Amino acid sequence: MCAAGIGHPLNEPHVNPSSSPPSRIAVVDALRALALMPVVIVNWVGYPALPDAGPLSPPSPVDSPLAQVLSFLLHALVAGKGISLLAFLFGYSQALSQRSRSETARAHRRQRLQRMAVLGLLHGCLLYMGDILTTYAVCGWVMLGWMSRRLSEVRVRLRVIVALNVLILLLAVVLAQMPVSASTSVPLTTPMSWSSWVLSNAGHYLAMVITIIVLGLPLPLLLMTLGLIAGRMRLFSHPRWRPALAAWVRRWGWPALLLNVLCVTLLWPGLSVGDVRDGSHFAIGYLYPTLLLLSAAVPALVLMLHRQPKWLQLLAPMGHHTLTIYIGSSVVSLLLFSGAGLAWQPGTAMALLLALLYWGAGLVLSHLLGSRRLPLEAWMSR
Repeated sequence: MCAAGIGHPLNEPHVNPSSSPPSRIAVVDALRALALMPVVIVNWVGYPALPDAGPLSPPSPVDSPLAQVLSFLLHALVAGKGISLLAFLFGYSQALSQRSRSETARAHRRQRLQRMAVLGLLHGCLLYMGDILTTYAVCGWVMLGWMSRRLSEVRVRLRVIVALNVLILLLAVVLAQMPVSASTSVPLTTPMSWSSWVLSNAGHYLAMVITIIVLGLPLPLLLMTLGLIAGRMRLFSHPRWRPALAAWVRRWGWPALLLNVLCVTLLWPGLSVGDVRDGSHFAIGYLYPTLLLLSAAVPALVLMLHRQPKWLQLLAPMGHHTLTIYIGSSVVSLLLFSGAGLAWQPGTAMALLLALLYWGAGLVLSHLLGSRRLPLEAWMSR
């Protein structure tokens, strides 16, 4: 699934990575680096569920207590968190880039969105059907016209988007009561030729894009609009907001956590064995409890980053390179897990460990690169 918010050069004013970026940008970079971790985890652990199910696959092996516990925690605390945070950061970064309002800057934003759409199309067709770049590019085009709007006008649009989300959620609940088709597609982990795999993957990716454009845009737009408003308010950087953020975390942190755990607990008998109906119910609704959890977790992280600058210094460099690291994770999953590659199904615990090691390697690489940009980031920033 799973980002224009995924790469530093896509959305924000240019900052030389070798210099120390302003705190307002460094915090966003650090959050983007953290958001990439659950994206890679979900994409790798959930790979066996493609193309019909997801975002995660059932615990594997099914009789392993460790796999059961890890899978439950991933469903409750990880699934959807990364892509939702990246969408929010996309909007937040748009607010930061509003400092440049010249026609040249606007043309550059349009060019970056075009390149993102092309990259998303290639990524989705050739590497990973759950691409998120395409969705973010479409939402970015919608938001281009909002850049010059007053905050009050953006809030009106936010109310409209909230209403659309309610309508679509109600429609999804109704559709979820309909009989589930017994037919299933060939899993993308089934050994096959590269050409056959690409045809299958690309077909499901294009079907997913059409579905998202027809029904799925309001949710990422909601997150991006909230991010745009937060960025304009300087929610993560101005000290005046910190007492309010701390109070919000104290009030909603535990209730949000318990809500996410409760939702998964109710569906776990089916999710743990790959039941299609419970899996579809989870896929329909899991992002909404996620919003409440992120509304508490993200302020807590922001406050921690301000209190502990060493974490900011550790994480922020990775925010410059997350686009390449994201695409690279899809290349690795294609080689290891797909039917066109090794068709390896390592199990829940091993897939989680590999994803964490990959993310950690990306963090180390980001520090080793210093001021150098990786090719995709350099291309997007030109």
